[in-house]
This record gives sequence, structure tokens and C-alpha cells, in this order.
Amino acid sequence: MKVYGKCKKCKTEIGYSTSANTRVEFAMQDGETKTLNCKNCGIKTELHVDELYTKESKIAQIGAGLIFLIGTPLMFFFVNPIFSGSRNHYVIYVVGGFLLVPVIAYGIIKKQDQTRVSSFNRSKLKGRIHNIG
Repeated sequence: MKVYGKCKKCKTEIGYSTSANTRVEFAMQDGETKTLNCKNCGIKTELHVDELYTKESKIAQIGAGLIFLIGTPLMFFFVNPIFSGSRNHYVIYVVGGFLLVPVIAYGIIKKQDQTRVSSFNRSKLKGRIHNIG
């Protein structure tokens, strides 16, 4: 997953790749603060975990789009001879359901990416501290 932070000097986005899925995992793997080097101005910026955020993956969006755009016509191409040769309504309904496979795959990929982004961005490492006692 790629996380981003803003350079304190030039306000450019700085990217960092990590295998962590939440801020807590990120803090355990890389520490609560991470020093990132800005490629625009060359300044090293120290960012707290709560200052980092993630965005939807462009690779996942492209992959889901390709599955949808290529898979739907391809499924129709393979299913069309069955549509034209069959007179049974149930066969047509079942085979027509196969046309939904690329649509369902597209939806699942998009939903997983949105869940990943929201689970990282939603919770902060340092929240309100409650005094007990």
C-alpha cells in the first residue's frame, strides 16, 4: 500500500510504500514518526503517522476497468451461441447470469480498495485521551 504525506515546506505530496494496512500496523513496523525526503525541494520532512493518508490505487482501478471492459464483451461472445441455440428459458437465464461475472468482479475490486483506504484513513493513532479515576 502507498501512503502519502505533505512536505512542510513546499506542500508537495511525498509517497512511501508499506505493507501495513492500518495506522497501528504502520506504527509497529516503521515507528510513530517517519522521515520522508521530498523530491521537489529536497527537504527531509518528519511526519507523524496521523499526518499520513492513503488514496485509492490506480492499479486496482485500471485492473477493475479492464476486467469490466474486456470481460463483458468476451463473456457475451462465448455465451451468444448458447443464447441463439437454446429454446429453454431456464438455460437462457442461467447463461445470462454468466454475463454478470465481470460486473461482479469489478464491484468486488472497487469495494476492497475503498475498504482498504477507509480503514487506514478513518482511525488515528492518537485520539482523545480519557482520564479514568
